[in-house]
Amino acid sequence: MRTVINIIVCCLWMSSVHAQDTLTVAQLEPFTYSFSVENGMLIGEGGDFLKQEIAKAQFTMIGEYHGSKRISEFTNAVIPILNQLGCKTMALEVGPITGELLNTLEGNVEQSLKQLHQEYLTKEEDGYVNTPFPFFDYKEDAQFLQTAKDASWNVFGIDQEFYDSYVMLIDKMYNNLNAERKKEHKDLYDKMREELQQFYLDDQSDKQNLHVSISKSERLKDFLKAMASEVKNLEIIEALKQSSAIYLLYNQRQWYENNATRIKYMKAQLRRGLSNSNFDLSKDRMLIKMGGYHLSKGFSPLSLYEVGNTLNEIAEYHGNTALNIGFMSRYAIEDGELKDYYTSENRYFKNFKDLLQMGKEDEWVMIDLRRLIKGYFYYPQRYKLNPKIAELVQRYDLLVIPKTEEEGTLIYD
Repeated sequence: MRTVINIIVCCLWMSSVHAQDTLTVAQLEPFTYSFSVENGMLIGEGGDFLKQEIAKAQFTMIGEYHGSKRISEFTNAVIPILNQLGCKTMALEVGPITGELLNTLEGNVEQSLKQLHQEYLTKEEDGYVNTPFPFFDYKEDAQFLQTAKDASWNVFGIDQEFYDSYVMLIDKMYNNLNAERKKEHKDLYDKMREELQQFYLDDQSDKQNLHVSISKSERLKDFLKAMASEVKNLEIIEALKQSSAIYLLYNQRQWYENNATRIKYMKAQLRRGLSNSNFDLSKDRMLIKMGGYHLSKGFSPLSLYEVGNTLNEIAEYHGNTALNIGFMSRYAIEDGELKDYYTSENRYFKNFKDLLQMGKEDEWVMIDLRRLIKGYFYYPQRYKLNPKIAELVQRYDLLVIPKTEEEGTLIYD
């Protein structure tokens, strides 16, 4: 009977602790560090701490929120640190063929990206612009890629080929043909290109989903069959087929299957990219920059084990460590006004107020989430976390809150 009573008392104590799920500034300050990013360098106490942590890790993971000028500035500052440690490899959230195109860019990367954007961008009726290279719309994005290429890094993509790259990839396949085959398939190519552009218009006007149109297109089947005569095109054909199948699952509202298939594809392309780089899994370093969900440790919010977990397991298997860095914004300029998400009624920001309270307008902040593990998940419990923060602490080692987020500088007209 006494054992049962002890269990009940313990459960009631744990319930009361979790009901008061707040973290104070005083609790977080001992493992919160400030730094700045200046001229491509990490400056300050937090910068020194980050350099030490990066030096320990075989895999450095930048789990971003997309479209961030600040995170690209951060990435640009991290690359030289890793370069000094012998790292020469970077994986990105783009398709494998798009990644190969990025890897071949030489000279002025920004200018090359701008030319490709101008050639292939599409503009929707509401003014929204789609570009063929996802997450490379800003000068800041081009800058970190320039820094990597100037240091002779190998860059590759591990995701599906994105929606707006298809016309560019059709052109790439056709241009891979020799002169004789180009002449032979010129009419088919012209009609295929015209049909694909119509598919985009139909999608934008909600007439028919792009990938439904692609799955029904007999001309596309004929075109891909003709392009397969060139060995260089086989990888592009496979990437297009796999990518469109992933998108089609989403259109069919098969949400789990869509995500599970995509993540399995990511892991296969990660293996392929590392193999092509002669990457030594037991010791070589890599930087990877993707959406935060994909670089989670353990179960991601999509209820799947993603790339971040795979890399953690690989590192530990070889006696190494990985560094999972998550990002969250407190301040941002929106429509010319400063917004403080700490005061937002949005459920997401309300869930993370305890962490957002450490953010600053003019300075970067980093919280070592690992320091919360022992004091929350193990007795004696010293920290009180709400369920969302508890999940975050399990997924990332460090949380970076950039200084005020603002719109990047577009590299297309």
